[in-house]
Amino acid sequence: MQRSVVVGQLVRFASSSAAAGTERLVLGCGSNVIDHIYRVRVVPEAGAKGFFSSPFRALEKKLIGGVTLNHLCWAALGGVRAGLLALQGNDELGRLIRRSLRNQGVATDFIATDVSYSTAQCHVFIQDGGERSIMMAPAATSLITAEAVRVNFEPAIQQRASMVTTEISQVPLSGVLELLKAAKRAGVLSVLDLDIPPSVAEEEAELGTVEEVVECVKMADILKPGKEAAEELVSLMAGPHRSSGESGTVAEELVRLCGSKLVAMTNGGKDSVLANGSQVVEVAPPPVSEVVDTTGAGDAFLGGLIVGITREGGLPGDREGLRELGSIANAFGAACTQSIGGVPTTSSRDLLLQYLPGLELAQVGSDVGEMTGFHSSLASDQAAVSSVCSCLDDGKLQSFVTALNVCSGTIFTSGIGKSGAVSSRFAGSLSSLGLPSHFVSAAEWTHGDLGKVCAGRDVVVFLSHGGATRECVEAASYLSASLEWLF
Repeated sequence: MQRSVVVGQLVRFASSSAAAGTERLVLGCGSNVIDHIYRVRVVPEAGAKGFFSSPFRALEKKLIGGVTLNHLCWAALGGVRAGLLALQGNDELGRLIRRSLRNQGVATDFIATDVSYSTAQCHVFIQDGGERSIMMAPAATSLITAEAVRVNFEPAIQQRASMVTTEISQVPLSGVLELLKAAKRAGVLSVLDLDIPPSVAEEEAELGTVEEVVECVKMADILKPGKEAAEELVSLMAGPHRSSGESGTVAEELVRLCGSKLVAMTNGGKDSVLANGSQVVEVAPPPVSEVVDTTGAGDAFLGGLIVGITREGGLPGDREGLRELGSIANAFGAACTQSIGGVPTTSSRDLLLQYLPGLELAQVGSDVGEMTGFHSSLASDQAAVSSVCSCLDDGKLQSFVTALNVCSGTIFTSGIGKSGAVSSRFAGSLSSLGLPSHFVSAAEWTHGDLGKVCAGRDVVVFLSHGGATRECVEAASYLSASLEWLF
């Protein structure tokens, strides 16, 4: 049953415009959610009580988010063509995510939607100072197994990917591994965001085993862990022979243990570390005036990393190239911490232009896309009104307006279907102008409503798209003998 639904979605992809195109994109598969943002004084420990920052409200706002969604949006801000691979519900939250992604410049053509899926959600609790705690409900993302990847996403990866990104956060590890293998088969770079430590992936998140985590990190070309996750991974893989906990050493150990082409490790607001097989650099972050929210800072860092790699056409080979790449990634991460949520805003774009004045950035989609749609709607309305005006006969129009204005009784409006809906709204508009009006369905005149009309006093207006609607013509023939004004 589930398999037939997935295959049906694949047929839908094949007919979509983006799926039929040839342009290569950075394709990311992972968490994509609606974030419910709350401000709290302190996140309470288990068994304790806490308070929201405001005594009058709990929910601050709803935003799109998620580890993979976030880094794709930041990459798109940096001019990278990006697309999301996902399973989503055909529900209000899913539609909101897809609409917002399109506004951010991220392609949604490879998202499989179905009424049997539900869209993922997160509840984000932000403390004073910007630190946050997150509760996640992965929903349909938890269904992205190896089989789901092969059926839904392998064709897109083979035909359209310039790079594949994924995560260890919400996607089952069997699906993560299959995504990385698909990237290998397609001959493109793969990026793995180790968003949670291996023990959390196995226990709390129930994504798979720590052995599967190790298999995944060895398969990825580029590994982006936080320091806590990196240290646990080194301990897991090196055992008692692990080196010291210095950041640079941890990153070098990961390159050696995992065979990574690049390890880019974050450490909160401290220096990030980039290492390849021959060099390691620590890169200081740019100055931050105020940390508003750390949600998505690591995701923005990865988005910046993708931007830097794409701009240079591949991975840096020397120390200076590593440092420049780290500076770009750090700037993206720092910009993210100075606004609420994990996706780019107008203010974060402005900050990036200060941090990286030579970098060309796209417009922030949530501003541009919505205003473009608004202006497009106004233009359509203007064209429709102009079209109506060009068809009007001034003499007949004057007679029509005069009849409504001098009517001493009731103006009846009538129609069927869509014309009936317009007639009903027309009656409401006339009533709001102080003209007594009433809507009668054209099908009801011969069922007793003919008696409502008073000859010599009332006016009846029929609306018909083609002018020959049977119910309107029949009712008009009955009324025409007794009415002075009938339109």
